[in-house]
Amino acid sequence: MKILRDLEELAERRLFFNIPREAGEYLNLLIKINKPRTILEVGTSNGYSTMWLAEPFPETEVITIEIKKDKVKMAGKNFDSSGLHNIKIIHGDALQELPKINSYFDFVFLDAIKKDYLAYLNMIKLNKGAIIVADNILTHSEQLKDYINYVRTHYKSELIDIGNGMEITFV
Repeated sequence: MKILRDLEELAERRLFFNIPREAGEYLNLLIKINKPRTILEVGTSNGYSTMWLAEPFPETEVITIEIKKDKVKMAGKNFDSSGLHNIKIIHGDALQELPKINSYFDFVFLDAIKKDYLAYLNMIKLNKGAIIVADNILTHSEQLKDYINYVRTHYKSELIDIGNGMEITFV
């Protein structure tokens, strides 16, 4: 999608901190292999990673949460430009919005406030066999110590050295 290349150029100019392209491609591949029916993303930003999640299967429901109103507006425009119509964006603080969501998820991508990853995880309803991908494990390891210890103790979970480090957890 051209919109992805446009957003990559903005990231190169340090206007946004999107996941690197190889991380987006990896997420996209995980979606293609696992074929989730429901996807949740916590931390939309400009929608770059969301589009990697939503692209493989237009019938898959993708819900994404973003706290900053300007980013919600920008992401909405980017989703319109992409032609993807399976994305629902929620504007608000994930800690307040997650308890309101009644859906169960097959795939979750966490890329928001790092200290809250474990709190997010504990609020999300997961289907058996769900996959959780948490970003910034290498770059924010100190802030994510509790999250990492929890998922590695309670689930099968491992670090993948792609982008800023992704913890892949199998429920």
